Amino acid sequence: MIGFLQGKASTVYSGGIFRRAAVIFLLLASAVAGVMFLLFHVQWGAALAVTRANEEKAAEIARQRIVTELDSVLLDIRYLTQQQFLKRWFERGDSTSLIDLANEYRLFSMEKRVYDQIRLIDLSGREQVRVNWNAGNPEVTPRSRLQDKVDRYYVHETLKLSPNEVYISPFDLNLEEGAIEQPIKPMIRFGALAHDADGNRKGMVILNYLGKRLISRIKALTDQTSGHLWLLNQEGYWLIGPTPADEWTFMYPDTRGRSFANSHPTAWARIKGSDVSGQLMDGGNLFTYSKIVSLASNLPPAKPDSNPTFTTTEQNWFVVTQVSSDGLANRRLELLEYFVLAFFALAILLILVAALVARHAQRRKEAEQHWRDSEKRFRSLLESAPDSVVITDTEGKIVLVNAQSEMLFGYQRESLVGQPVEMLLPDRFREQHVGHRRGYLSGAKARPMGLGLELFGLRSDGGEFPVAISLSPVETDEGKLVISSIRDVTEMHEAAREINNLNNRLERDNNELLALNKEMEAFSYSVSHDLRAPLRAIDGFSQALLEDCADVLTENGKSHLERVRQAAQRMGYLIDDLLKLSRVTRSELQIGTVNLSLVAQGVVDGLLESGARPDVNVTIAPDLIARGDARLLGIALENLIGNAWKFTGDRPSARIEFGQRITNGKSAFFVRDNGVGFDMAYADQLFRAFQRLHDAREFPGTGIGLATVQRIIRKHGGDVWAESETGKGAAFYFTLQQEKAS
Repeated sequence: MIGFLQGKASTVYSGGIFRRAAVIFLLLASAVAGVMFLLFHVQWGAALAVTRANEEKAAEIARQRIVTELDSVLLDIRYLTQQQFLKRWFERGDSTSLIDLANEYRLFSMEKRVYDQIRLIDLSGREQVRVNWNAGNPEVTPRSRLQDKVDRYYVHETLKLSPNEVYISPFDLNLEEGAIEQPIKPMIRFGALAHDADGNRKGMVILNYLGKRLISRIKALTDQTSGHLWLLNQEGYWLIGPTPADEWTFMYPDTRGRSFANSHPTAWARIKGSDVSGQLMDGGNLFTYSKIVSLASNLPPAKPDSNPTFTTTEQNWFVVTQVSSDGLANRRLELLEYFVLAFFALAILLILVAALVARHAQRRKEAEQHWRDSEKRFRSLLESAPDSVVITDTEGKIVLVNAQSEMLFGYQRESLVGQPVEMLLPDRFREQHVGHRRGYLSGAKARPMGLGLELFGLRSDGGEFPVAISLSPVETDEGKLVISSIRDVTEMHEAAREINNLNNRLERDNNELLALNKEMEAFSYSVSHDLRAPLRAIDGFSQALLEDCADVLTENGKSHLERVRQAAQRMGYLIDDLLKLSRVTRSELQIGTVNLSLVAQGVVDGLLESGARPDVNVTIAPDLIARGDARLLGIALENLIGNAWKFTGDRPSARIEFGQRITNGKSAFFVRDNGVGFDMAYADQLFRAFQRLHDAREFPGTGIGLATVQRIIRKHGGDVWAESETGKGAAFYFTLQQEKAS
């Protein structure tokens, strides 16, 4: 490439110019090399600092995960030593209490899923309760299979504890009949004494914690470190090591010499002697470590007035990350290669710069040609513009127009160029336009002209037409120019007039609708007043006949009068519900933020206060927020929850739920019950007024409630529907559209 550029330069310039370019290149290249050398050292220091910070972060996260996990176990053992089932057995000592305690341990194991065994051992070392994890299906060990553990080290160690102490065993592998269980099962045993109500020692709780969970959580952090992430015990053996063969070697007689302490003795001496955490370099390797100490130091007290915490026996582990010397060297080499490549790229660029200087004259000539081509393209774009474009100078003289200007104003462009732009305006606007034009030039910027005013253009034949004008200033070598884009808006004005006519018509229609609504209100009042009076008379006189003439009426006659009263009362209920439905239809929405959970709870409280069945299990999801009319939505929920209450009346364990879920990509609220349900074949009749799917004698009502619900939801721009199966309950769903008004 250099040879090509040299040959090219020799065809254009003299040898002296080429030598000058070579000297400039060498000077620039030397300066760039020095700068890049300094940048390399700075960048490597920054990269090493980032690596150190990342390793510290990975070690700290691993430490926090271990502490959090083990603190959780400490909370569990504190709970188990203080739970009421254990206290009850200490007090009673009967088999029933012991069975309850064993079942409680089994449920606890099933919930926690981290304990291989949960045991209660008495002070003599005899197991009283043992729950085995059993591969995810916890089981209580029969009393015939309970064992004597008096010879186990963790029993002896736990018996040495004070009341507020917890024994933590070494982290090792589980043994079965003296041999390491296969596949291996990492285990930590936690022990604590249990006391009766008088503070007397009665036994101990032993938890066999499955260490596989803790190891998995630490190994999951491997991606956050640049090298290896290890876990060491307090003797320097790997619990999580470079390879599976390096782990748990202290458990096997033939591998006890393989450990971190033996592989990196200098690093181990500093790590073991450290209080908490740190970093060190050893043999070119970067080690970052964090010591696991002070278990249970941050746990809350068991009771508000008790000691703030309890203590644990000393068991220390170490989280260690290693970035090997080879890894650091490879990173340094990669960074060096990057800078070397960057230097060569810059060197090539410098060669190109030198060549470009030699071609400056040619480039200038090409730039001039490019400018001419750009001007040609500009004129082409100007001519193809859909609107009229008129360009004027600071004196208001027309400099350039396009073909659309000729068509719009009816002039030839030769007769426009050099003329004042005011010739395109009606006479009544010309004088004031001169002042407006000068004011625009004092603070010129792109904007529409004459905001809020009606603008008109003038054709060569004297005809006027409405226009919309946009102004844009532009700086050129000849000075400032103003580009005016002019559009004939005759059709737009006609459309605006049509829209105004339609708005006036809509206003008249709305006024007529308001009048009709007022008439409807008067009619509703009249219906309510005129129909109630005869109904009350029918009901009252029928009751008077029953009371005053009871001795002369036959049983059949009394039955007829009772049916007359019931029909009159039912007619009254129908009138009330019809009026409610009419009010809902005419109500104006008062949109606001509504907590439907609180509204639903208010409905339930009202039903209970009115004497509704009190043993219904009602579940209301918390903080269900919607936008709508609080009063109308309350009426809707009153009907839905009231129906659910009514139709679960014959259920021994009635359940009602109010919640929210996503249906077809939309958020829908629902009221679900386990009542009598209905046949979905009749679902299309549910929301019709006076339609009922059940016997009114068994489930009283007028059939207006669901019709009212549907009108309320539709006023909110939403939808309502139901799902059910006969005998298996029903679910009513509704959606709401925010800020929607009918």
